[in-house]
Amino acid sequence: MKYIKIFFPLIVSFVFIECGNPGVNVNNAPYEPKITVEGYLYCGESVHDIKLMRNYALGAPVDPGQLYLTPSLNDVSITINGNPLTFDPQTDSYYNSQMYIGYDSTYTLEVFATIDGKKLHTTSTTTTPQKGFSVLNKNLGQFKYNTNPITINFNTSPGTGFYVFSIVPDSASLSNFIYNNVFRSNLDSAKIANNFNDYKFRHETLNNINSFTSTAYSITLNVRDTWFYSSYTVIAYAGDENFKDYLITAPSVQEFDGNFHQPVQIFNGDGIGVFASAIKDTVRFSIIK
Repeated sequence: MKYIKIFFPLIVSFVFIECGNPGVNVNNAPYEPKITVEGYLYCGESVHDIKLMRNYALGAPVDPGQLYLTPSLNDVSITINGNPLTFDPQTDSYYNSQMYIGYDSTYTLEVFATIDGKKLHTTSTTTTPQKGFSVLNKNLGQFKYNTNPITINFNTSPGTGFYVFSIVPDSASLSNFIYNNVFRSNLDSAKIANNFNDYKFRHETLNNINSFTSTAYSITLNVRDTWFYSSYTVIAYAGDENFKDYLITAPSVQEFDGNFHQPVQIFNGDGIGVFASAIKDTVRFSIIK
């Protein structure tokens, strides 16, 4: 299972149009400035941590000081359902602490910004899941490595078929790595360090659950999800369609036969990235020797 990175920017924008050829020539791909959005809404929480960035032409140097779109540099105007968001220079993100996200509700993001002297505009809409999703036991206790299965029981949200479980150790280092694991017993610390995030950030997904009503469900974590002797925090998400489409299609644009495809687009106008919603809950457990 690959590790999950729920939040990451899309720096380069181009469309893959090749078919049947395991390679794409992008040297002559035209560059168009885009508003790059990284935005998630969570039911029961205020609007926060909405990031706006810009893309760059392939091969062009990226200026960290110009990467995030700000009201002063890019004449940004951003609203959700007509409610303006405020820029926080400490986090380079936008928020509205007075706007709380409800269940089974539709929210439309609208952004105006200027990039490279060009005035851009984009919109995207997300509909939050219905109320229902919740983890039944938030503290699973301690488990010896590779002994008893770690099972998370939860109630589904009606109409929501996509669930993600992001599994992260609270402490991860070369000193508490499980070297006597059941998969790669001959790993040395140098090999681990070179691929450290692959071991630290793990996830499991459940897709296409037919939950027209709130029902009890469960998922058993894989032994590959725990590579450290540590306490773990699992953030569980019941995601909307945008959440699912982005997470499934954006990281993997090449098919098994070499064909390339474009990620599912959820923005109108001059936008790329993600604007999605979810219900989230938290589970904790520990792996001991």
